[in-house]
Amino acid sequence: MQPIYVVGFGMVDGLGYDYNTCWDKMIDDNNYTSDIPEMVEQDYKINKGMPVNLDELVLQDNLPLKIRPSFSNSQMLGFHSTNRAIEMANLPHSKNVSIVFSSVSNDIEMGVDMLNRVHNSKRVLVRRLVNRIPEMTSSHLSSLYGFMGNTVGLQASCATGLASIDYGMFEAQDSDYVIVGGSDAGCCNLAVKYFNQLGAIANHSAPFDENRAGFLMGEGGATLVLMREEMVEKYKARPIARLYPMGKSNDAVEMTSPASDGRGATIAIGKALQHVDSVDAVNAHATSTPVGDEIEYNTIVNSVGEVPIWAPKSKIGHTLATAGVIETIYSILSMNRGVIPHIHNLETCTFDDKNLLVRENMFRPSKRMLNNSFGFGGKNMAQVIEIC
Repeated sequence: MQPIYVVGFGMVDGLGYDYNTCWDKMIDDNNYTSDIPEMVEQDYKINKGMPVNLDELVLQDNLPLKIRPSFSNSQMLGFHSTNRAIEMANLPHSKNVSIVFSSVSNDIEMGVDMLNRVHNSKRVLVRRLVNRIPEMTSSHLSSLYGFMGNTVGLQASCATGLASIDYGMFEAQDSDYVIVGGSDAGCCNLAVKYFNQLGAIANHSAPFDENRAGFLMGEGGATLVLMREEMVEKYKARPIARLYPMGKSNDAVEMTSPASDGRGATIAIGKALQHVDSVDAVNAHATSTPVGDEIEYNTIVNSVGEVPIWAPKSKIGHTLATAGVIETIYSILSMNRGVIPHIHNLETCTFDDKNLLVRENMFRPSKRMLNNSFGFGGKNMAQVIEIC
């Protein structure tokens, strides 16, 4: 596969609505975790997260006001991040543009009520019914921008973001450019209770820390604009980062826990690293789960060697389908600004005997970074990102 370049990006998460604000808060020492009102009202034990205020989103001018109520929260986040990414890329319009935009939770905040209404033969807006299809965000974006290439969404649990990038790189081979993104809005009743039933969620995000108890629910949207080298030259685009081929594997063990020896992650990371001589740091999946973090740490050390390891989820929580894409953006920002952010809430980690976990912001130049994403069902994805 020929090189694929990032020429624009946009993001929103619990820290902010633009990449500068998000970055500034990523590297400060403040805690931005907030209440999830719906869960507080129920006096539910998991009631903290990193929600996004939808009223602050910057949406496309041609998104009709009258149909906005039919969109899910996740879709609104995706519209915002894509608006920002296309604005940054500043490319001439083309119809030959494909869109790969994915979601894990999709419309989960309205799911129970909608399905009950359908079950009881009560009327539901047609647009809202169709929006139950998880990949409809890509279709909405194609209509908003007049892009007539392929439009798809993928499902790979918590590895969905990197899976979307992987497929977007494939689409870039015969598209003028590709819009790749993910969005999820899981700070709501059904999503919180679902993950709590799995024992995967907590009110506190502390990757690698001895007191980690599960991931903090986050919300967000993230979008990349991708081009192959030929199109970068044709459009005179400004390449920001180069994406190397994705490393992919499956543990082939069980649904929710990673293989204890990290066998699948080792394969994925190994495939990702075969395209470069070395990496300067690792952006870890690091969901703050008791089982997963230590396995990932050991796998990184055994596969990559002694390089700094950091974890954006310590600040923004787990943004599900957004995670792999937004952590790609944070990796690019880290390399461009010469700072590897500290892991928030990390106090004690007995297995970090090599002192590789970043406890204080590390000011050092980096050119290449490995980005990991792992998901339920044993999915493992890893990618090397290189700044231009």
